[in-house]
Amino acid sequence: MTRHRRVDLIHALLRLPRAAVRLLALSLALLAGHAMAATCSVSTPGLAFGGYDVFAAGATTSSGSIKVSCSTTGELFVQVNYAVTLSTGSSNSFVQRTMKNGADSLGYNLYTSNAYSTVWGDGTGSTATETGSFTLWFFSPTGTATLTVYGRVPALQDVSVGNYSDNVTATINW
Repeated sequence: MTRHRRVDLIHALLRLPRAAVRLLALSLALLAGHAMAATCSVSTPGLAFGGYDVFAAGATTSSGSIKVSCSTTGELFVQVNYAVTLSTGSSNSFVQRTMKNGADSLGYNLYTSNAYSTVWGDGTGSTATETGSFTLWFFSPTGTATLTVYGRVPALQDVSVGNYSDNVTATINW
């Protein structure tokens, strides 16, 4: 049955006027040879842990958001697959990131879920990245997604009072 449908399609194409066949061939050639373009960006307002109690028996947790946006530049159809990575920050290690206050350090890490079991990094070692995709097309040229990043500061770290901070870079690859 499939063979008959294929033959019927070929016969239908052969019956088209030559101008229509040329137009169809030209359209397919343009679509096949045209580079599909998309641009993507990532942004975040940051993540704040608030106050840290050095005597608290439980970890301090918080969450923040990372916004991913991709858009096509007028293409008919674009499938965009992306991956968001996070850098190590000032610690240069995914094992435990550190926030600094002068010479003092406060250990923490960033995770892909509120189970706090998978460190969000660059995919090396035991770290993971967050991935997703958008189907962009002429009538819907922009896609956005909000990813949640989960932060955790382990309990009972003996640090001095002060404001601790770190700079972690979020990067999108598509």
